[in-house]
Amino acid sequence: MAGIERVSKYCNSFNSLPWHDSKLYSMSIRRSGNGDEVVLRIELASPSGDEGSSAELIFENVAFLFCDVDVQGKRQASDDISEAKCMEESELKKKIQSERLKFSPDALKNYLHFNFYLVPPFGSIDILAQSFRLIRLDAGQRGQPTAGGDR
Repeated sequence: MAGIERVSKYCNSFNSLPWHDSKLYSMSIRRSGNGDEVVLRIELASPSGDEGSSAELIFENVAFLFCDVDVQGKRQASDDISEAKCMEESELKKKIQSERLKFSPDALKNYLHFNFYLVPPFGSIDILAQSFRLIRLDAGQRGQPTAGGDR
């Protein structure tokens, strides 16, 4: 039961964020302990239409990252995210399991699929990770590069 609660906690939290019209400014991969993290610098849209809140979205214990982004197009579309979602199961996860990890049947059991769909036709990002955390940044850090290392 603890696994189901964990999935519900992370997916519900992620899926409740205001993704439509949020912005994706940067993406990086960094080493953290025995694994890797994918870090997205984002600005979450404000439901009231005011300026959004700047944040780092850190995906922990990442197994796979797939990125198909038209970088110039993303910039032309004001870096907008159309939608994002967290899924416990997905076609991508099943495909990776059957094609790349067929000799390790439970390899992705504890992983979640996080999908970002940018304003069409500028691409998508798919991340298979065990968890994520969101760090809201103060107004003074908007647009500033992210310092490496754990927080």
